[in-house]
Amino acid sequence: MGGLSGTPINLLESSFPVWLVVSEMGSSEREMRTYSRVLMDVDREIYVERWSISGDELGIGGDWRIEKRRLYGGPSDGVDIVTVNNGALSFTVVPTRGMGIWRGEFKGASLGWNSPVKHPVNPCYINLEERRGLGWLKGFNEWIVRCGLGNFGAPGPDIVRDNMGREIEVFLTLHGKIANIPASHLKVKVELWPPFRMGVEGIVYESSMFGSNLKLTSTIMTTPGSNSIEILDIIENLRSMPDEVQILYHCNYGRPFLEEGSRFIAPIKRVAPRDEMAMKGIESFDIFGPPEKGFVEQVYFMELLSDKDGYTGAMLVNKSLDKAVLHTFSVKELPYFTLWKNTAAEEDGYVVGLEPGTGFPNTKMFERNRGRVIRLGPREKYHVKLNISVHLGKSSVKEAIDRIENIRGSMKPTIYREPTEDFSP
Repeated sequence: MGGLSGTPINLLESSFPVWLVVSEMGSSEREMRTYSRVLMDVDREIYVERWSISGDELGIGGDWRIEKRRLYGGPSDGVDIVTVNNGALSFTVVPTRGMGIWRGEFKGASLGWNSPVKHPVNPCYINLEERRGLGWLKGFNEWIVRCGLGNFGAPGPDIVRDNMGREIEVFLTLHGKIANIPASHLKVKVELWPPFRMGVEGIVYESSMFGSNLKLTSTIMTTPGSNSIEILDIIENLRSMPDEVQILYHCNYGRPFLEEGSRFIAPIKRVAPRDEMAMKGIESFDIFGPPEKGFVEQVYFMELLSDKDGYTGAMLVNKSLDKAVLHTFSVKELPYFTLWKNTAAEEDGYVVGLEPGTGFPNTKMFERNRGRVIRLGPREKYHVKLNISVHLGKSSVKEAIDRIENIRGSMKPTIYREPTEDFSP
């Protein structure tokens, strides 16, 4: 037990009760410490199938819990999930699916949507090239799913260099690969000083011989009793030469936040319909209807205003103005925003997507030609932070709306009634 007197000890490996370790550390030393537990590390051949920790077990109190387990049966067989419950808000991360977030809940209000795909799907059952590049949809049911990293958006052709240095045409599938790549490293983190932030960190590699070698380090954190989560992603180019990166956060909502009369609220600078189908709804693009059998998706591309520090927000608010979700991010990191309206019949997926990204979900070739594809140098990193907060009650919702209105000020959005060549083909 000599390590307790000053030499750092490994809380992961220690057999002593964690509360004892913390209580005997000095206050300054305690402030520097973070409890962490590695649950998966492919390099070190570590894999923990079932595990949990709580505030009481860690000796810091609080009605919170983090639990990791593996799913069995059906297309979910072999899928790992980690549920973080901060006492008020809970969310389930799926390391097997690129560190996406399957679903969540805040004080009884469900976060996510009812997809025809009912359970997390093991990537081994996904063929991304199915249905002319739409195979990604067979696993699509998450509250928050990343699109990227090499590409996102509509399926389409692109030009790459092969192993012999020749330019060849390839076919890129819908929304890229990252959501169907299992994490190689996973750990739980709890900061041992107030406000005791907690969450998970995962590492996912999107790599190929003679191709891209991208590393995603994703940290998803919350605070006991809070109404928000924070996603911090770092994308690193591991190649010895420059490479391209695209990232979009597909954040999806059904009831109770989506209903007839719900609204989209954001400080819009300019907005345009993606295509002719979206043109039909441009006059009410920010208002949502009831479930409609046979509804065809409507998509709107936009740029948002920001505050003096470069931050902006986008909200989905229900009709009664007592339930809302607010997404806060930097336009320096995620300069473009997509609104996906799919108010189809309930059984077909009644859902809206709020999607900040580095570009719009067109083909990569189109986005590159418009200067919306990130280019990273060797070992260069791209940082993204996305905060999502849930607001229940009229006063909380009003406060969130006021934040948006303060960014908007007196500016009026430019609304294009037809697709613009700046935004879509």
